[in-house]
Amino acid sequence: MTKKATQIPLPLSYPDSGKWFVPVKRIKIDDRTWALRLGQPVQLGTSYDVAEATGVGRKILKRLARAGFIQEMRPSPNVSMYYYTEVLDLMERTRKDPNFWTQVRRDAYLKGSRMEDASTL
Repeated sequence: MTKKATQIPLPLSYPDSGKWFVPVKRIKIDDRTWALRLGQPVQLGTSYDVAEATGVGRKILKRLARAGFIQEMRPSPNVSMYYYTEVLDLMERTRKDPNFWTQVRRDAYLKGSRMEDASTL
């Protein structure tokens, strides 16, 4: 008896459900063939998980959070968690807008100050 795969319905219809990220695992079959497996939908990930999935380093995630570009949750003093989709959305914004990194945004990122403290965007 084989088990049939079932789809997991995402609670996207709920107003406060947030955005979901579905990680994809690549499985190499041969030299030219790959199989893709969808993982479980997640919203938050540790800095290690988000860095691995997005390619953005852990130190860069910390700097982006300090500048106010993304949110950071700290469930304990040694664990930082981030929303996958916020990081991916920021990457998309910088791709679409070549002038995204204005002097004020660049200074906020490099100095670790909040964007709200900056005078203008």
